[in-house]
Amino acid sequence: MIFPEEYKHIGWTEKEKTRPADRKKIYFLSEYVLEKTAGGYNLYSVEHTGSGFMRTPEKAQLIAKSEEIIFCEEILNLKNRTLLIEKSAEICRKENEIREKEKRPPVTTVLFKGIDRHLTFIKDPDPSEILEIEIIDIYPPEPPWLSDCIKRLDTSNIFGDLQIKFTEKLADISVYQSEKTIYPCHSSGLSGKFLDSDTLDENESGWILVGCDTSKQIIGNLYPNLKYEFIDMCPTHSERIVPDKPFIMRCCKSENSGRIIKINGQIGIIVHWGAGEWQIAENIRKLAAELKKKE
Repeated sequence: MIFPEEYKHIGWTEKEKTRPADRKKIYFLSEYVLEKTAGGYNLYSVEHTGSGFMRTPEKAQLIAKSEEIIFCEEILNLKNRTLLIEKSAEICRKENEIREKEKRPPVTTVLFKGIDRHLTFIKDPDPSEILEIEIIDIYPPEPPWLSDCIKRLDTSNIFGDLQIKFTEKLADISVYQSEKTIYPCHSSGLSGKFLDSDTLDENESGWILVGCDTSKQIIGNLYPNLKYEFIDMCPTHSERIVPDKPFIMRCCKSENSGRIIKINGQIGIIVHWGAGEWQIAENIRKLAAELKKKE
């Protein structure tokens, strides 16, 4: 797949609008040139020499002819790389189904125009090059905070340049509800007992604690003689919710915030349980940078 990092690396010309003498120089950032013709655009990769803003082209290679290029009529945000990859793959698939029946050469390249009227392209779009990050979280309360926060951030296109998408792996802790179940916090709205608002009888048996190491420390301090079964829901080492992809998860220990860890062979990052949008966004960018180093 060829997808320029920035549209500033793409130059374009239009017939009768660029004088022949001007074509002897090329802008120093241009790595590709779109040449508009009567039949559409031809796409070239270019090499140039010299210094300064305008340089001398040394080599131009045609990488897509006009009949291989299709223009996306929809105006899109060119900074959303994931969107453009998925859109171009869909456009090529649909167009090539038609062309195959008509025995015409296939489309290889999709040309996009952005909100700001600039152009970019994707040649041989490959959705497998989009990095998937798994959101590991628990609920209730609903919606799960980390998952909901990332959805809102992603909608704002704050991760547009990272070429990533998100999937979810959520654990439902409501399945453990009972009169003898102990949860850390009453804000979950579940049925049971809560360490932050209820009193427990140490003489009773059959208690089940659904929580993490912090919950165990609290209950040990408050009720040193309480006998209970422990269901570990801490995502950093719980067997009930294991990542299958690079991941992001929450932990209530502030010292773990921003830590890069590995679980089940997958690289991930921890954010604090109460982290807000900005901290979560920073940590996702940190994880993406770490994963890029491993490529």
